[in-house]
Amino acid sequence: MDLKRTLEELSRNEIQGGDLDVLLTQMLHQIGSTDPVLRDDLIYTTFGKLVTEDFLTKKQLTYLLNTCLDDEHLFYRIGERGTDSVFTRSFSVLVVALIIEKDREAGFLSENRFSAVREACFRYLREERDTRGYVEIKGWAHSIAHGADALTEVIRHALFDMEKMDECLEVIKECLFKEATTYVDDEDERLMFALEALMDRGLKEQHLSNWIELLSTELDDLFQQKGYSVEFFHTKGNVLRFMKSCYFRLIMKGEFLEARYMIEKVVERWTRKIYG
Repeated sequence: MDLKRTLEELSRNEIQGGDLDVLLTQMLHQIGSTDPVLRDDLIYTTFGKLVTEDFLTKKQLTYLLNTCLDDEHLFYRIGERGTDSVFTRSFSVLVVALIIEKDREAGFLSENRFSAVREACFRYLREERDTRGYVEIKGWAHSIAHGADALTEVIRHALFDMEKMDECLEVIKECLFKEATTYVDDEDERLMFALEALMDRGLKEQHLSNWIELLSTELDDLFQQKGYSVEFFHTKGNVLRFMKSCYFRLIMKGEFLEARYMIEKVVERWTRKIYG
């Protein structure tokens, strides 16, 4: 079967019953295709329709989730940089986000299974080293943005353990401080959605202010180690862009005056430190 042709036909017509097991297997096999039309416009879009519009049974949803989380998908050649394996990992975690969002209403995941998914998302964001956003010809890799989407859905879920808030903050921090990384494709905004989800779940203002100060302290440690290096400036850009996104999101929410003041102090401190 020509998967591309099949999915193009499905996109033009209503999905019928048929053998969805076969279709799921084929789409999972090519989830990391370097053809952006097949990967983004057809496979991912079809996954979205199947999951959100209740075409899949709980058994099929479980199969889809388990496969996306395995070593041939979410952790496929994890740690590589600049290779096509990133597309498999990145689009697998995006499907995980879809399923976690769906489970907020469907409730087919047990508490233990949800905890395993949460830990897999944490691990993925920590271990992903290919942080490219848009890749010429091959389209969006966007690994950190997609991982942030999954983290956001995990935090929003009723089974999220509030005692994991600090670990979520640590994961976001690690994303901002990834080596040899410059975010230019709105990764800061997608990570901000995860932080905003934590605020919606009850993250206290003092907790947020302390974390913002921690980001600045870690940036200072990096400056002490690397000085006026390319690595430092790339990381500083990531951290301060994220803080600025956070600042304006807090203004939009009309909340957390102390945290906003802390961001102002941090941005001013680094502006004066670097530029006088």
